[in-house]
Amino acid sequence: MSNVSKSPKDYHSDDLNDRHGEKDRKQFNETVLSQRAQKATPLESSNAEELPVVIYTAKKIYTMNCLQPEATAIAVQGDRIFAVGSEDSIVTGLKAREQSYQIKRDYKDCFFYPGFIESHCHASLEALYFQFHYVGATDRIKCVNGTMVEMKGFNSKQKVLDHLQQVSEASHENIIVAWGYDPTLLLNEASPNIHASEIDFQEGKKVVVMNMSGHIAYINHAVLTEIGYTDKTDMKGVIKDEDGHLTGELQEMTAMAPLFGYYDVDLDDLVRGFRSFATVASSKGVTTLTDLAFGIVNHTWAALQQVTQENNCPVKVNCYMLNGVYDRRGGADGFRALKQSENPKLKLTGVKIISDGSIQGFTGLMRWPYYYTSRDQGLANITPIALDQTVRELVSNDIPCAIHTNGDGSIEMVLDSIERVTRFTPDRDPRFRLEHCQTPTEDHLERMKRYNINANFFVNHIYYWGNVHKNQTIGPDRVEYMNPCATAKKLGITFALHSDSPITAIDPLLMVQNAVVRQTKEGNVIGENERICVYDALRAVTKDAAYLLREERIKGTLAFGKLADIAILEKDVFQVDKEDIHKIVVRATLVNGRVFDHRS
Repeated sequence: MSNVSKSPKDYHSDDLNDRHGEKDRKQFNETVLSQRAQKATPLESSNAEELPVVIYTAKKIYTMNCLQPEATAIAVQGDRIFAVGSEDSIVTGLKAREQSYQIKRDYKDCFFYPGFIESHCHASLEALYFQFHYVGATDRIKCVNGTMVEMKGFNSKQKVLDHLQQVSEASHENIIVAWGYDPTLLLNEASPNIHASEIDFQEGKKVVVMNMSGHIAYINHAVLTEIGYTDKTDMKGVIKDEDGHLTGELQEMTAMAPLFGYYDVDLDDLVRGFRSFATVASSKGVTTLTDLAFGIVNHTWAALQQVTQENNCPVKVNCYMLNGVYDRRGGADGFRALKQSENPKLKLTGVKIISDGSIQGFTGLMRWPYYYTSRDQGLANITPIALDQTVRELVSNDIPCAIHTNGDGSIEMVLDSIERVTRFTPDRDPRFRLEHCQTPTEDHLERMKRYNINANFFVNHIYYWGNVHKNQTIGPDRVEYMNPCATAKKLGITFALHSDSPITAIDPLLMVQNAVVRQTKEGNVIGENERICVYDALRAVTKDAAYLLREERIKGTLAFGKLADIAILEKDVFQVDKEDIHKIVVRATLVNGRVFDHRS
């Protein structure tokens, strides 16, 4: 037998089974184990064996693992799940191993689920907006110094203007920034959009009001002057009235770009904002959240590093870098360099491309015949050529790619691009995600299945804007198959659900309910045929959400060896009335095996 060293791929069954094979078998095993150690995930390289085993008992555990759907006890060692089963079966095994353990019955009357994964939100914007003034139409909460504080909504434009005037008069700052304004949710408003003259409160004082969609801003004349926009400005998205005068409304990224400097806050402020959002998210059962606009706010990575390394941080954060930021940081090299500073609760996962705007803002890119009550086509935020170049760059560097697609025009443009690019790289797994993906046609969905493209549906739109879409944006017929979860399920497309927070409040149980009942906040059913069952909706915020993040090996189900991320609820999601799912109280969460109790 040759003494030449072999790599694992050079070994065959004949080598391992001949009469001198024992030495080779040992060498083979040592080689494989060495290679595995070099590539070990945090899960495999954990020192959990030195830590005690803690058994948690429950009324019922829904694992989302098809091999073991239910259990009544779960054992945790360090950051990992040690065992899932019954208290007796787990204890018997531990005794046989002569391994110490403790049993905790604090949640014995509760129901356990995999920790909820918020697969698309904007944590950096939430942290930023924490510093600003809320003027939305619905009530929200934030956490201030450990206390949940309610932010009341405004039901009329005049109430918003009155509030901003009071803020302006009371503030010594030279700029007022507000967020959450949504003219589509205000009742009986003849002119719901804010005009620049309506927020010219004090001479020289600058006022910026962000639309809830994040794709539109309303600014006063002081800001218009400072950024250099005049009646002669000829730019898509800089809105003028019939006489050619600026209104102060800016639509989409190119027109809004000069405003980004107005949102700059220091590192300490961002840290406070992230802590607040993490606490709110955890109280809703979220153990992992995903920032889909990473880089839009300065100091984000430094702030996230600080927060996620704090002992009491209750969530993990996965970031998708905006493609413009990706380019400015030097492309793939800069992306990989930043990944070197990840930690167990902070990951740089992929890159996000924004292809169009928002449907309720009429900036989502639509195909002919466009909008129900408007001939506007909407706006594209990227050209097909630039889209091809970016997608090709990401695929060739094995960087996951999430693409914002609201209108059917943007969905078609993106699918065309993916088809052109992946034709030459069929062996890659870029884990494409179409974000929002609200208005796909049957043809679009079939193409998504063909090219293994995942969907991340924004089903909360049915609840908040269902009537707006029915009566204004896409009409009563097309709205019936908006966010088509049932059809995607039927075709075998993997999909997740998301809140897009701060666009809608982070609340996975509300997302589950909206996918199941498809009712507007007024109680009207929209798209009954696109309803899905509770189990499939839960999959979309656990198992399948983990798949979209390329983390299905370590998250999304409760099974031995996976990370101990658990949501503990007071009631059984499968047993309550479907219209009451969002009312279920989250008692606690486990993140990497650490308990965060929410009863206080």
